[in-house]
Amino acid sequence: MTLGLNWALAGTAVAAPTLEPLAEYKRVSWSIEGGAPSRVNTIGQSRDGYLWIGSVDGLFRFDGVAFEPIQRDGPKPGRLNVSQVLGARSGALWAGLGRGGGVVVYRDGRLIDARMPDPSREVTSLAEDREGGIWVARGGRKRATLARWHDGRWREFGPEAGLPEQEIWQVFFDRDGVQWLVLTDTVLRRAPGETRFSPTGAKVARRASLAEDALGRLWLSDTASTRLLRGETPAASSLTRAYPRRDEVGASRILFDRKGDLWGATWTDGVVHIAAPGVAARRADAGTLRIQSYKAVHGLTSDQTHAVFEDREGNVWFGTELGLDMMRPAAVTVEQAIPPNSARGYRMTSTADGTVWVADAHTLYAIAPGRSPKPVLKTAWSAGSLCASAGDAVWVTLRDTVLRVRGDKVETFAKPAEASAYGCAEDKNGRLWMAALDKGLYWREGGAWNRWPGGGGIASNAAPQADGRAAVLFRNAPTLQGAAPFEPIHKARFPIGEIEGLLPGREALYLSGGQGFARLRGGATASLDAERYPWLASVNGLVQTPAGDTWTIGDAGVVRMRSADLDHALDRPGAPLPRRVFDFRDGLNSFVQKSPGRQIAAGGDGRIWILTRRNVVVVDPARLTVNTLPPPVAVRAVMVGDRHFRDPTALRLPAGTRGLRIHYTALSFPAPDRVRFQYRLEGFDKDWIDAGDRREVIYDNLHPGTFTFRVKAANSDGVWNEQGATLTVEIPPTLVETWWFRAACVLAVALALWGVYALRLRRVSAQIKDRLEQRAAERERIARELHDTLLQSVQGLIMRFQSVAYQIPDDLPARDVINQALDRADQMLVEGRDRVRDLRGAEVRRLDIVLRELMAEQPFETGVKVELVSEGAPRPVQPLVQEEIVRIAGEALFNAARHAKASQVLVKVSYGVRQLQVTIRDDGVGIGANRMAWASREGHYGLIGMHERAGKMGAQLAIESASGKGTTIALSVAGSIAYPTQPWFARLGRKRGGA
Repeated sequence: MTLGLNWALAGTAVAAPTLEPLAEYKRVSWSIEGGAPSRVNTIGQSRDGYLWIGSVDGLFRFDGVAFEPIQRDGPKPGRLNVSQVLGARSGALWAGLGRGGGVVVYRDGRLIDARMPDPSREVTSLAEDREGGIWVARGGRKRATLARWHDGRWREFGPEAGLPEQEIWQVFFDRDGVQWLVLTDTVLRRAPGETRFSPTGAKVARRASLAEDALGRLWLSDTASTRLLRGETPAASSLTRAYPRRDEVGASRILFDRKGDLWGATWTDGVVHIAAPGVAARRADAGTLRIQSYKAVHGLTSDQTHAVFEDREGNVWFGTELGLDMMRPAAVTVEQAIPPNSARGYRMTSTADGTVWVADAHTLYAIAPGRSPKPVLKTAWSAGSLCASAGDAVWVTLRDTVLRVRGDKVETFAKPAEASAYGCAEDKNGRLWMAALDKGLYWREGGAWNRWPGGGGIASNAAPQADGRAAVLFRNAPTLQGAAPFEPIHKARFPIGEIEGLLPGREALYLSGGQGFARLRGGATASLDAERYPWLASVNGLVQTPAGDTWTIGDAGVVRMRSADLDHALDRPGAPLPRRVFDFRDGLNSFVQKSPGRQIAAGGDGRIWILTRRNVVVVDPARLTVNTLPPPVAVRAVMVGDRHFRDPTALRLPAGTRGLRIHYTALSFPAPDRVRFQYRLEGFDKDWIDAGDRREVIYDNLHPGTFTFRVKAANSDGVWNEQGATLTVEIPPTLVETWWFRAACVLAVALALWGVYALRLRRVSAQIKDRLEQRAAERERIARELHDTLLQSVQGLIMRFQSVAYQIPDDLPARDVINQALDRADQMLVEGRDRVRDLRGAEVRRLDIVLRELMAEQPFETGVKVELVSEGAPRPVQPLVQEEIVRIAGEALFNAARHAKASQVLVKVSYGVRQLQVTIRDDGVGIGANRMAWASREGHYGLIGMHERAGKMGAQLAIESASGKGTTIALSVAGSIAYPTQPWFARLGRKRGGA
């Protein structure tokens, strides 16, 4: 391969061939206008999948979508002039710098100086040996040109290692571990275990490079030629074509891709490609060896190409002066043998022998299985339509004639002069049907043309059906008289809108419109809606292959489906329909023709031929490959406010952080916009989020905690990396978000509520005590009045009556009567004094003692066990409170004695700190609901009085009873009301929740 003067083997010049463009490759470019770096010197790939570009503009990391500049840390990092990059097996990225910058290493999100001693003007090569050592060629000088880094130390090589005083342009290790050095005019080698480099005797021009082919042979390329450096000598005919340019190129950089193809960057003359020269060189006849070039005139960003690199997925990259270019095999390729941009478009059909026929404006081509298109016939007029005929012949309709072509034989027949063919089809009876729009529908039979007598329809297309009849498409419903010898098709029969495609299949006729897709089979129709299956709308061509595939061409591009899946979806609308779409990202470079007739056909070799507005393209299913490599997934960066974290795996963010932006990516380069993502923030998202092709997510309203962000991706062929990438994010709580602060707040609120409750209780207690004191004062006043008035008056009357009694003789009956009256009066006086004493409350006894005496006074029957239990330390009770308690207890005990029929009565007095409780429980007959209501009726005030007395002192009275289950009466009085004073431990007890 000549990259300047000629192509040669072992220095032998050969004739220059005609170079062919890289039509079978899809090229993608990133120009400096689109954000790509300029003056690219080198390209590499790190273990995590990122592509690295070194240029005069700096060091850039590329994920297929965005170029990310990588700089040194510090306030003034300065611009890096990068001449070489190398992705080491350790995962680090090494970069050699120009302008005496030495070597830097990118690791763990930081770019650090490798501190190489004695840096040169530029680094011309980086290479890694089997032990993981990094070799650096220090260019721009003739001494101290080679250094090696290993285990954290640098070692320099000079004359003692056999190095002459020459610049080193490349360090290369072959598959056997042999190290090769390309110098200014020669090549050195060093086998594993040797300490010195040995001369090879090879002569090279300046800036040469080495590459190893698939057979393990070493090739050398320089400004003079590309040739074998080591290995068996190829046959003399192995390279018979030469690069046509005679101009000298600046340099040469070559590599062999995984298919064995050779790629070369010329520095000044674009890209050169040879398909598997290492394999071709072993053949006896290598006449099929193809040399191809790709230059700026073909779409390359620039002819100044300095870098060439193959990534892990087999894409070949070129760095140029004006950007970055990528080459990958195209699924859809342009057929070079048929000229593009036919003035009248293209027509196509296929015959039973597997031949595909294509007509452009003035030429008919036959494409036999496994062959390239071959011109068969030149015509003065462009073909209106093509359709297959019996015997592997093809019909060609022209302006005034119809041709029937079979092999080299061409038959010419007259055609209705006024009728232009907009589609034709031959049925099983040999009739040729021709749709001529408003001129009508014609058929040729027995050598004569006939016009179909029906009216009302405009015939716009025709196609053969699987049953041998012709299908004719009408723009409006035709008027038919009797059974037609063809299948009439019009939009009223199918719910798909205007019919754009009349699409014959192997077993059915398919139709497509703007609103959907339909099938006609055995007289039955089925359809699919365009909203659910948008790629089946506006389909203009369809072919079904013996392999079971259905191929279509339409507005969505070229679509491949399994025929069984298509019929399944038509039988069950809504069912999934897997498909593979081929569009402009796969090599398709124009839109489908909106013309009648076949727009897609399958050859006998399996190739799929497609017509577009611009040219004829082909898809070879045998060449289609699936990218089985799951894409590496990475969290590229996290943004929190104005802070940027690159390549994070774990982050501890400032307290109070509420939002963050996560940039993630997947390193799959054939079609980055087809990569699909799913992500989930554990602790925030309930399930996986389908992000489509979006590569960032924003989270707001995050709460303190530890979150794990997970992201996974699928490449353009749907192969998922389920492991994906993870990021741990910790957000500590602020002061007000800590658990102890919240606990303190809860405690403070509880204390505040308790305080409010205590104040309320104290106020209520004070009010009750005030009322009790007022009642006590009133009772004392009444006692005084009774004592000072009534009792003294009664005492005076008794004394007067006593004096009268003394004057009555003892033997008179009146004396006994008056003495009895006086005794009764004395008794009343005693009772009055007792009542006055009660009103004054001068004597207060323990409540449990008073209750015990009260129990003894009740009329319990013999055998009833009456018991009193006291809990807690006995305490004095407010006199009036005790009086009300005794009255309530008396009423309860009286009712138990008279009505309960109990065998056991228990009275329990609990002297609690917070409350005083008196409970009276019996095991008698109980009080049913009816009896409870009866006992509360007018005239019976026992229960009512008990509730009224309890309410007066702010106590709670609960009565629980049911027929046959006894009765429990519980009276609870707050300690602040029941007891005269409250000791300090009572308040402490309330804080602790004491009873």
